[in-house]
Amino acid sequence: MKNLIIIIGTIILGAIIVNTLVLGDGNSLKTAASDIMNRGTAAISENLTFSGAAQGGE
Repeated sequence: MKNLIIIIGTIILGAIIVNTLVLGDGNSLKTAASDIMNRGTAAISENLTFSGAAQGGE
């Protein structure tokens, strides 16, 4: 019975940690990954826009 309580507690604690650190709002890994993807996409978009403008002007 003691082992069962420890296992259930560990699962609940793991779920809380994942929900807070990975899936939470604000300072979570999900938000950080989204910000990085947005910056990368914007950088690629800017690079394509500038290179297209330079090629079109020649």
